[in-house]
Amino acid sequence: MSAHILIVDDEDTLRYFLKRTLQDEGYRVSEAADGQTALDLLEHEDFDLALVDLRMTGVDGLEVMRQFRERSPETQIIIVTAYASVPSAVEALRRGAHDYLTKPVNTEELLASVADGLARRSVQAPSASKPTGAQLTYGDLTLDYNMHVVTRQGQALDLTPTEFDLLACLMEVPNVALDSVTVLKQIRGYDATESEARAIVRVHVHRLRQKLEPDPSNPRYVTTVVGGRYVFAYSDE
Repeated sequence: MSAHILIVDDEDTLRYFLKRTLQDEGYRVSEAADGQTALDLLEHEDFDLALVDLRMTGVDGLEVMRQFRERSPETQIIIVTAYASVPSAVEALRRGAHDYLTKPVNTEELLASVADGLARRSVQAPSASKPTGAQLTYGDLTLDYNMHVVTRQGQALDLTPTEFDLLACLMEVPNVALDSVTVLKQIRGYDATESEARAIVRVHVHRLRQKLEPDPSNPRYVTTVVGGRYVFAYSDE
């Protein structure tokens, strides 16, 4: 049976776009024009994943997410927000959201985030991460497994859980090129075809670079090598 996805957004046009895009991918989609309707649906339906607008009148996105966490904790939540509300979206990540997308929603990012969220729900990702309290530090970049935070020059970066896992995967083997299938298997624990893995990982690498790299168009931490593989490049010189 295809995954059941709930769209919660008070913008009719965006709901229509999200619904059509997801249905075209074979997902079963329900929709709610406000937070209270979403919570009413939750009373008698199960959802694998929910796309939730952050700012709505009445019951807002954070309250919808809180109720889902209490009543249906296995449902993955992706926050949808305007750029001006990104700090609130980051707060939602700290409260358990899987990811956030900014408006206008990019189709490729949407599908990659949904696929990743559903995989995270169905498979317990292997935690090859280091023991509690361990850190990885290369130059001005530190990844802390215990705090689940990455800092660059002492400043914390607002990474999603997937972006953190992706960076950890690469930092654990500096200067070693990993293909997308291997990366996806390590950070999410499931197998994908090469084309599927490339599509998903490419989006997350792009988003990671926007937050990690001083110049995302000329990355110096996470670079791409021949064959579409990715490497955490480091030199102690």
